[in-house]
Amino acid sequence: MKYFYLSNPYNGTDEQKVERAQFAANACGRLIKDRVFTLSPIVHNHAMMKTYNDFSLEERRSIILDFDFSLLAASKGMIVLKIEGWEESYGVTKEIEFCEKKNIPVYYYTPEEIESGIATSALRSFKYRR
Repeated sequence: MKYFYLSNPYNGTDEQKVERAQFAANACGRLIKDRVFTLSPIVHNHAMMKTYNDFSLEERRSIILDFDFSLLAASKGMIVLKIEGWEESYGVTKEIEFCEKKNIPVYYYTPEEIESGIATSALRSFKYRR
């Protein structure tokens, strides 16, 4: 099964991290409910960090990002969730660069476009070509 990879910013205050993880979980839930299979490393990593919070910022930018790249490489495309901070996010920027190097398609949607189903229609018509 191929899936889409959901990218969005994470770092910030504790409150921002929670809010950004919630945005990611809501987007994934809506897309999966619409049978657009989507994986969010933020949802996974946020839950992990709540229990195992022994990664420095530098380690998150190297070890965790390498893990994320392995998930991204196996995906059929990346969805960038356009929430506050996405354009400045170190991780989102690196993921976009990775996609450009690997010819992985990138799609940009707001939470409202995902919730309304606009993204679902477009992503369902995507044909995997790699």
